[in-house]
Amino acid sequence: MASSFKHVTGAADRDSRIVKQLEFYFSDTNLPYDKFLQAKIRLNDGWVPISVLLTFKMLKSITRDSAVIASAVKDAVDSIVEVDETGLKIRRKPKIAAPAPDRRLFKDIVQRSIYCSGFPRTTTVDELLEFAATFGDNVITKTTPMRFKSQAFKGSLYFTFSTKDEAEKFLARESVEYNGMEIKRMWESDILGDYKAYSPFNYE
Repeated sequence: MASSFKHVTGAADRDSRIVKQLEFYFSDTNLPYDKFLQAKIRLNDGWVPISVLLTFKMLKSITRDSAVIASAVKDAVDSIVEVDETGLKIRRKPKIAAPAPDRRLFKDIVQRSIYCSGFPRTTTVDELLEFAATFGDNVITKTTPMRFKSQAFKGSLYFTFSTKDEAEKFLARESVEYNGMEIKRMWESDILGDYKAYSPFNYE
């Protein structure tokens, strides 16, 4: 089945995008392997200043207002993240403990992730998040391979699905288009075959 997408300006809700981006930072997919964020959460019982989170380009592209971020998280009662009483810090809820990083978890994440390329380099974060949402509420996106850092969007990103079955269904689509442009798709494991040195473990 073919899938196409055309961005509708203003269709995505700002607060929802803020929470979704924060949930990615503190997710099982990212947090166990994010050394910078791990160092920050060890300093203060898991709390990370919003000012630090605003150094992350994806969140900063949605809003630079810490009060807006605090309000969005406060209203998202079912989220995995929470804001402190001062409205200045955010953490993953202690009752939802993050898994420890290990080879099995890493392989599980990779086996649920699809590399997608062919997006215009001018595509905004809002547009990418809205596009991802058309394939499910729990699709996580990252614009660079795990452990890579990039200063600009290069036209490719990864979709990490809740299950491998969902990822397989996405890959099995006859075609996926973004604003009339065909999006190429392949397993992240195929990409890692060329980038094993960047894996936190010996990927097999």
